[in-house]
Amino acid sequence: MRRTAEHVKEEHNVKKRIGKWTVAVAAFIYSQTPKAALLVLGLSSGAALGLAPGAALANDGYPRMDDVDILHYRIQLEIGETGRTIQGETTILAEMLAGGRDVLPLDLGPLTVDRVTVGGRNAAFEHRDNRLSITFEESYAEGDTVTVIVSYGGEPVDGLFIQPNKFGDRSVFADNWPNRARHWFPGVDHPYDKATVEFIITAPAAYDVVANGRMIETTGVSPERKRTHWKTDAPIPTYCMVVGAARFSIVRPGSWRGIPVSYYLFPGDRDAGTTDFARSTDMLAFYTDLFGPYPYTKLALVQSSTRFGGMENASAIFFSEHSITGTRRNEAVVAHEIVHQWFGDSVTESDWHHLWLSEGFATYFGAVFFEEADGDERFHEMLERSRSRVFDANRRAPTPIFNPSITDLFDLLNAYNYSKGGLVLHMLRGLMGDEAFFEGIRDFYARFRDQTVLTRDFQSVMETRHGEDLGWFFDQWIYRAGHPVVEATWSWDEQRGEVSVRLRQTQPQEPYRLPVTLAFVAEDRQERRQDRRLVELRERSHEFRFKLDGAPDDVLVDPDSWLLMESRARRDDG
Repeated sequence: MRRTAEHVKEEHNVKKRIGKWTVAVAAFIYSQTPKAALLVLGLSSGAALGLAPGAALANDGYPRMDDVDILHYRIQLEIGETGRTIQGETTILAEMLAGGRDVLPLDLGPLTVDRVTVGGRNAAFEHRDNRLSITFEESYAEGDTVTVIVSYGGEPVDGLFIQPNKFGDRSVFADNWPNRARHWFPGVDHPYDKATVEFIITAPAAYDVVANGRMIETTGVSPERKRTHWKTDAPIPTYCMVVGAARFSIVRPGSWRGIPVSYYLFPGDRDAGTTDFARSTDMLAFYTDLFGPYPYTKLALVQSSTRFGGMENASAIFFSEHSITGTRRNEAVVAHEIVHQWFGDSVTESDWHHLWLSEGFATYFGAVFFEEADGDERFHEMLERSRSRVFDANRRAPTPIFNPSITDLFDLLNAYNYSKGGLVLHMLRGLMGDEAFFEGIRDFYARFRDQTVLTRDFQSVMETRHGEDLGWFFDQWIYRAGHPVVEATWSWDEQRGEVSVRLRQTQPQEPYRLPVTLAFVAEDRQERRQDRRLVELRERSHEFRFKLDGAPDDVLVDPDSWLLMESRARRDDG
């Protein structure tokens, strides 16, 4: 497994050259005025250093290691019959990307560390402030692999919950997003460094245990205890590494191209969950055809105690126990989380400020399933709800999608990363056309499967497929706050047989570059006719003139709602 180490090194070198203070100042300015931030950095444009606008600021503050690559986690847990304490042993296999490191820092919450070994020998360590710093007694060279084993125990304060479910039955569920895995196993609790993982869980024999990847085996340890072993073949981010243990009713509705689908439901919700998840296999089939091969060995939909409506854990999606109702009202959440298997889990943002590459993709392509399955009306209803969320958020606090001023990661769960991110994809589809757009999405997945990405990676792939520069598009929709507000006034010149349309951008931000469709509507007793013309508005205001066969009754701006834009049109009779 290779993460995008070149990105990490590039960011590290930029920081060294311009200084941490400059990055912090530029990050704040960037949230307000992107161009000014680039000037602070000494960059005349986004092309400087070969980076997209804002790419040099792609650092969410996590202390990354560019000389270590975590390859694999082997997590062994003992879960008792009662209580909330665990005993754990996590084995970490790491590769040295450079020599000279003498301390390995890992994330680990307030559990008690009993012992640490490195290469089979006891190692010195320091554990404080949720960091476990392990001392290397030997010197390791580039290309060496190191095995670290951490034995620990206690009651997790977060991340792994041992508690009654909605029916009062004891259950165990991990819930890691964004950086809460550290509370139950040591590791690099950040998506920039993905790894494979296996779980060996010893729990009461009555519990079914589900986790990422494929089941290797279950073994009876005693009449009361059972050991379950799961393992992934593909690297995933730590926020997706989960286990669940409870008394489940397991439903297996079928498979798609050899990928088994299963539902892990509390027995009291078996029928309701089977109804709610009924179209999950259809979704798996649709997205496999749309994006490319499904990246994992199974798809399990699990009723759980996640704090979210749904959590996209790789190959084992967790849904809130209260969302299972038998009404299918959570189908949009099901589609959203299944999209994440490709975008978020397999193709993963390497920096939290690029979360739209996960949540925007899941929001938009979640809706695209219903465009295909249920028709345009439902699809456009979903897009309209997204527009309303963006407009509401903009009225409260206009900020860009890429907003490095955010330090509380939960604040990233906002209308910009979800709804606006999804609408950016819709606008890109409108600009490129369906064929080039969906081919570009397939290219993006194929190129970065099981890897980590930044926005510039996506931009580069789509530019290759589009055949034209898209810097202007990403600059105005990802790195700038706000959205266009367009007033259209039109008049008819009978003598010239010509309609005049003036488009004026009234938003406080600088003008947008907008490919806009204008529809001239003429109504008679037999039909409603439209004459459509595509224009490009780049200035604050511009007048367009068109020859028509007759006077229109109305002029529509962006009649198919491709653009994230507020618009009003009126006739100007002078």
